[in-house]
Amino acid sequence: MKTDGTDQGPPGFWQIFLMFFGISSLTIGGGYVMVPVIQRAVAKRGWLPEDEFYDLFAMAQVVPGPLALNTATFVGRRLAGFRGFAAGFLGVILPPFVAIVALAAVIGRVRHLPAVRGFLEGAYAVVPGLVAAFAVNMVRKRKWTATRAALSVAGAAALILSGSWAVPVFFAVAAAAWLAEGRAR
Repeated sequence: MKTDGTDQGPPGFWQIFLMFFGISSLTIGGGYVMVPVIQRAVAKRGWLPEDEFYDLFAMAQVVPGPLALNTATFVGRRLAGFRGFAAGFLGVILPPFVAIVALAAVIGRVRHLPAVRGFLEGAYAVVPGLVAAFAVNMVRKRKWTATRAALSVAGAAALILSGSWAVPVFFAVAAAAWLAEGRAR
């Protein structure tokens, strides 16, 4: 597996964990930023050939979940089985988890300051705009049919009215849309 002429065994838990921990700690921008960094890191170490990485990346895109996390777990599993899977998972998850917990602790202590309160109120005001912009783009770029429009409206209404049942209702709506799309073809 090594391309540099040395005959070392597969990487262990800590090597995989530290690689993913470093990548997750230092990259900003989500999965599509992290994936090329992951690819270069495993190629540089001679752990995976490029074509094999891209096969794993393709599979990571198919399963639900964050792209960088899926890629890390697939690559880690390929490199070291369950230990590699765990190393990839923990290496990608821990930096943002620790950062969020630390930031929450800091904000909890300084949220009463006028500058911090103003920043948070401004940030809260931006979120609905970002969601609305995403929704408008999605609506404009989608090829609409009567079935899709009816399912979208019914699904949105069901989610709004579902309360604590939002997760099962979401999956039911997704399944209904998938079945309707399959029949339409």
